[in-house]
Amino acid sequence: MPNLDDEQFEKYLKQFRPLVPDLLPIEIRHAPRRHLALAIWAVGAMAIGIIGVASLWIVNHRITSQSNHSALVKLPTRTPLLTMRAANDLLVKAPSYKAVMNELAFPPKSLTISNDQQSALAVLSEEKIKL
Repeated sequence: MPNLDDEQFEKYLKQFRPLVPDLLPIEIRHAPRRHLALAIWAVGAMAIGIIGVASLWIVNHRITSQSNHSALVKLPTRTPLLTMRAANDLLVKAPSYKAVMNELAFPPKSLTISNDQQSALAVLSEEKIKL
């Protein structure tokens, strides 16, 4: 740029004009309808639940109406092995607390094996395996 005086330099600078920017492109998008999709999923889940409960009720109703009520056999209820009364009796009769715990953990064998039979555990305990 040649050496100009201040007035010419000001004229030179005044020649520049800012350009008008182009308009921004505007796209119109519809917001996703999440509430509608959520409502559809909820209605579908409720419908599946209602159909499932109704089908279970129908199947259960058919089974009970077709079954023979006289064929029902009630099994005798088993008494629990250890009750509070039994535990108290063990504590009273045992010489120590440790003896009670050992008796509960390892109950005495009530099975008796006849002479012509063998216990599998007894046979296995006699085997000596060398590795």
